[in-house]
Amino acid sequence: MSGPSIAPLTCPAAFSFSDGINEDPVTGGDLQSLLALVSVYEASTAMQQLLNPFAQKYPETVDCNLPSQSTCCRFNNSGPFAGHYLAAGGSDGLIEIWDVETRDIIRTLEGHVKSIGSICWSRNNRYLLSASLDSTCVVWDLSIMDNPALSPRTPLDSPHSSSSVSVIAPSTRSRTIRFDAPVAMAEFHPRNSKIILATLTCNEVVLVDLRPGGGMSIVEDAVDERDMQVDSEQGDSAQESQRAILSCAKFSPCGSRIYAGSTQGELLIFDPVTRTVINRYKVANASIRQIAFDSRGQTFVCSASDRAVRVLLISPTTGALTPTHRFQDLVNRTPWNSVGFSGDGEYVMGGAGYKQAHNVFIWDRAFGNLVKVLEGPKQSLVDSDWHPTRPVIASISNVGDIHLWHTVSPDNWAAFAPGFEELEENVEYDEREDEFDIEDETEVTRRQDLEEDSIIDVFTPDDSVPRRPKPIVQSNTGESEETEEGRAARLAAQVMEWADREPDEDTWEGFFISLNLLEPINGTVTNGS
Repeated sequence: MSGPSIAPLTCPAAFSFSDGINEDPVTGGDLQSLLALVSVYEASTAMQQLLNPFAQKYPETVDCNLPSQSTCCRFNNSGPFAGHYLAAGGSDGLIEIWDVETRDIIRTLEGHVKSIGSICWSRNNRYLLSASLDSTCVVWDLSIMDNPALSPRTPLDSPHSSSSVSVIAPSTRSRTIRFDAPVAMAEFHPRNSKIILATLTCNEVVLVDLRPGGGMSIVEDAVDERDMQVDSEQGDSAQESQRAILSCAKFSPCGSRIYAGSTQGELLIFDPVTRTVINRYKVANASIRQIAFDSRGQTFVCSASDRAVRVLLISPTTGALTPTHRFQDLVNRTPWNSVGFSGDGEYVMGGAGYKQAHNVFIWDRAFGNLVKVLEGPKQSLVDSDWHPTRPVIASISNVGDIHLWHTVSPDNWAAFAPGFEELEENVEYDEREDEFDIEDETEVTRRQDLEEDSIIDVFTPDDSVPRRPKPIVQSNTGESEETEEGRAARLAAQVMEWADREPDEDTWEGFFISLNLLEPINGTVTNGS
């Protein structure tokens, strides 16, 4: 669905509007503010779509192919523009941000010299985190444009804001974090983009705190001293074998815990503040390769080296895990290169690791049955991600192309005439008794006057947008704190207080990526006379 057409600006703009946050209205020929306002209205119109609740909730065919050299991709999954952008990291170190509606690249970020391993969005989509095999992680500030004269004002900017137009061109790269080994994946904390969790290729998990007084700390398994006592005959080998070697790690969607998979098939739950192990579960007999959560943080999926996909339920109060389903291709023994959930969490997605096939398996999470196998080109699948609000899947092949899968919607011709409906067969029509009666014009006029006098709110945005879940925090008495639920609630409160200390600048929920609307067309610039 395309936005409204906008006529080109051929004269200085004269307008006045309030930005919604600052009390002082923006007046005069402020071209940057006008472009920001137009971008907000156009993007909001494009994103506010009514989805058919009875339509199929999983894709079935390829919609389009985006030429690229990508190795990983992620939709932005929160805010009013959730799913509007697709960030893709390439094998050449470049990061491309695609507009899902127009299928165009709206921003290209250059800062790595080797392949990108993972991409992560901040909670309100202002910051982007890229992890690369060049042993660095880069935090990108998408609110900054390369040319400061083209950076539009947003409702977060004040007249004396430091982000106003300056003579020195700002840089999109906000932070660069260097590690001692290549980075396999990294992600922001759900509540603060100054906290980063990185997994290195040497099986180390590092928690990075970019706030003053923070630093890098290794998240590792700590065994109780009583368990560390070994006989002299066993030596240090038995002592080291009790420690779990971590292979992957992610924050829970609410940010209250760190879930890490080990090479021994264990799943460890860490406290982000103290970096200590809260609990551990044996979920497989092989190394855990990937873990993912649904949007509500109530279901967990992981893939292991035994080529099985396991789904576990997460207790909302204690964080305990309960296994529910195990998906596996018993015939072909399919390895899985990516796993995830649909936007509503009703379906589980698994990207198959065939060498000469591009298949995506979709299972029903409630019943555990296979509902669809998406078959693409004769190219292996590298990564995939599900759209947060629509039945759309983005998958990447080994040559770097991005494939967008969608649902085929039949043409509804009755939509052009709301008073009619399509019929599958002949139906005998029963006329109502008062259907063709002449109505009283006075009553009709009265109803029209009432409808005209009703106030229609077109400025208040729809508040039902995807958001990160919040941890369950409740006041507990001394007696209830001794229970498992009480300890979990107290831990969640401590993590929230720790994460909210010195917050980042990603506070505007309606953040959007500014477009360069003054870009020359065919190498020429029109002065507008």
